Amino acid sequence: MGKKRSEAKNKNKIFAIIFCIVFAVCTFISFILVVATRGTSLSYTLFHPNETLNQDFFMDFFNSIRDASRMDVYERGIIYPPLANLLFLFFSKFISHELTETTFYTRYEMQTNQRAIMVYLIFAFLCVVIFALITKVYLKKNQVSNGLAEVLSFIFLMFYPTYYCIERGNIILLAMIATAFFVFFHDSKNKNVQDAAMLSLAFAAAIKIYPAIFGLLYLVEKKYYSALKTIGYGIFLFFVPFLFYNHGQSFILFVQNLIQFNSENKSFYQADSVSILNFFYYLSDKYVVIGQIFFVLIELLSIVALFYVPKKWQRYALLSIMLLNIQSISSSYSMVFMIIPLFAFLADKGEKDKIDIIYLIFFCLLLVPLPCLYINHPEWVQVIFSAFHLEVSYNVNRLVGMPVMQLFNFCLFLEALLHAIQLKKQGIPLLSKIISNPKQKKEKSEAKPNNSPLIP
Repeated sequence: MGKKRSEAKNKNKIFAIIFCIVFAVCTFISFILVVATRGTSLSYTLFHPNETLNQDFFMDFFNSIRDASRMDVYERGIIYPPLANLLFLFFSKFISHELTETTFYTRYEMQTNQRAIMVYLIFAFLCVVIFALITKVYLKKNQVSNGLAEVLSFIFLMFYPTYYCIERGNIILLAMIATAFFVFFHDSKNKNVQDAAMLSLAFAAAIKIYPAIFGLLYLVEKKYYSALKTIGYGIFLFFVPFLFYNHGQSFILFVQNLIQFNSENKSFYQADSVSILNFFYYLSDKYVVIGQIFFVLIELLSIVALFYVPKKWQRYALLSIMLLNIQSISSSYSMVFMIIPLFAFLADKGEKDKIDIIYLIFFCLLLVPLPCLYINHPEWVQVIFSAFHLEVSYNVNRLVGMPVMQLFNFCLFLEALLHAIQLKKQGIPLLSKIISNPKQKKEKSEAKPNNSPLIP
């Protein structure tokens, strides 16, 4: 038994080392290309090829500060929940009134203000440090060696979705960190840590809504009391801040803004979207209804698969992909949520299977910054992208994101199906994985031997 555990641990270590090597090689090649092109390759992977349009950096952060600095935030069509707006309101207090009150056309002035830039850099720095500490504790808790834990907790900063998210200045980074804390520590034996994990998920959901999907973990693990408690925290953190905006009357405006954003702003093909629906937008508008049906079916299948995938990290991956399949939040930088299952995958104590090699490749394609080797041959890019009727992009991660994400999901479905078949062969009722049976629990508790020295 001890020998098997040792072999499994060594295999896990090899997977982590391979990932680090792939990351190092790709990052080094990308760095060489950046130097050789005097920064053009980096610019092309983050911005539009036309450098005169590259003035929108950090603007998700600064636009939100400008929007949230006044109490009429929902009258201005904003879709952030009130807790996020209160956070941005707090940041606005460090920036001059003249800048927070700029017009839409002069909003880029914040980017040239030293104080405003420092506010953002401190926020981004704190996010990176906090996540590095969280991952280091989690990896060491799962017996990953100190050296690997140190390296893995640092290199995430250079993952493609991470630095893209930092460039955007999107608060999704903070939501991902809070969600990661929940995922990594919700099953802790320490009650205080469990409560902190619940609050962390409630906070993430209160600033970005969709991380609430990770609460399904409690249903899969049949921890119904914990689920109710987390819902209670979430309701409090989500609804109480509305009282700061027209005594709660802004809630209706918020819902209207959200519906309008989902129906108008994202109802078309996007080059950097990884959702299944985006594929049908790419085919043609007449396939959108089919795409919507596919989306609903895949989300429902994902919920069922949560109960049957054999490993915890696979549940985290399914939940992350469920989130990323929502068209309105499926941009490339949202793939920071895939970092959560990656660390769980590398820290998994169980034996690695052959299919895990495929999963490792998927993680590399989604997260490692893939070098743009064709940067010096723009004519190739024009011909290839035109042939497939795609928007010209020099970003390899963006190009492979959608197909890889959907293949990842398919493999998880396949594993869930095979595991369900295996359970069926063993005579285990499949519904027992979804519905807990009180009689079975009672029988198990009665069957347990009494080892207490106080009772004979």
